[in-house]
Amino acid sequence: MEFSSSLYFIALSSVIIFVITTFYGKNFTNIFEISIQQPHQQKQENEKLPFAVGKTEKECDIFNGSWVYDNISRPMFEEHECPFIEKKMMCQAHGRPDKGYQHWRWQPHNCSLPSFNATFMLEKLRGKTMIFVGDSLNRGQFSSMVCLLQRSIPQHAKSFEIHEPRFIFKAKEYNASIEFYWAPFLLESNCDNFYYHRLSDRTVRKGSINVHAQHWKEADILVVDTYIWWMTGLKLKIIQGKGKGEEEMINMEGEDAYRMGLKELVGWVEKNMDPRKTRVFFVTMSPSHPM
Repeated sequence: MEFSSSLYFIALSSVIIFVITTFYGKNFTNIFEISIQQPHQQKQENEKLPFAVGKTEKECDIFNGSWVYDNISRPMFEEHECPFIEKKMMCQAHGRPDKGYQHWRWQPHNCSLPSFNATFMLEKLRGKTMIFVGDSLNRGQFSSMVCLLQRSIPQHAKSFEIHEPRFIFKAKEYNASIEFYWAPFLLESNCDNFYYHRLSDRTVRKGSINVHAQHWKEADILVVDTYIWWMTGLKLKIIQGKGKGEEEMINMEGEDAYRMGLKELVGWVEKNMDPRKTRVFFVTMSPSHPM
């Protein structure tokens, strides 16, 4: 299976935590610290807080907490209830006998996260496009998000299309689009085919971020991940040069190549994303799992 089943609750809970940071939490305009000046807006005393708070009165540190077992409010969906999960990602269908991994949730120490509300989330996404970009880690986030939302949408009011490497779920009545774009290196590579990408001899083209990134420009919320594909322990082949006759291929250590890719991503975001309109999130490394 593309995903280790032990990552099920991490992916699902990460989606929920991501929703909190996007719509409830601090104003993380983007992960690259592109500073903008915004007028200070004071909250009205009677304004309803988006979640219950504990020891802290004004804000909730959702990143300081622990995993707790919850057999009452979890799982939030069963895999057989969601028609948009790929069969190879279905743990139960592949014979996993237990369901305990579905019952874990993230609990901050000093406050409580609100229960996921699909209708509220859809309202927040009304008229917007949310794009997950990267490898199997973000594909799991995308699948979890779609499965959480689709139950609240009538059959005639939702659609799912695949235009490789793009997967598009639409909530028609909300004019909302949740998408996944397969680009494990973010840059152009020989692993860009969604179905045939398990290559040990990996080649990446330097300076090619726009090959894929041109398809992300319309995003209102952009969630990007890339890491494990660079870190195989082997050197990567890097194509550099502007065109035929000028190209050369060099071998580069994974960490150096990864740094190269991130620099291109940062440069593209700074040039193309308006931090006043678009939120950009970067998903950090995950536990190892089969790819």
